Amino acid sequence: MATQVTVALTLSDDGASTINLRDTYEGLANPWYRFTAEPSGSVTLWANRDGFEHLARYFLKLARTSKVDGFHSHHQLELHFGADGPVVGGPELTVGVMVAPPRQPRAV
Repeated sequence: MATQVTVALTLSDDGASTINLRDTYEGLANPWYRFTAEPSGSVTLWANRDGFEHLARYFLKLARTSKVDGFHSHHQLELHFGADGPVVGGPELTVGVMVAPPRQPRAV
């Protein structure tokens, strides 16, 4: 049997069409992540532990709060912190909430 990890987390519900990321950074010293995309459609994500923790909190906030279908937000593909907070600029990652598309039948 694998070792289990217990996660206890409280996040703010910022409303149906807004998001406040302050609580997703609480207690994290140096969140960093980088997404890259290939022309073929492959996506690579590298992150340090704080970066993964921040992303996990962000996705849980989208999954567990009252966001409306169509809500979306834009974030840098690479996130790192300078002395005054997140460094801003560069390409963006857009993340959105929507109804799942209908499943396509598998070819036999």
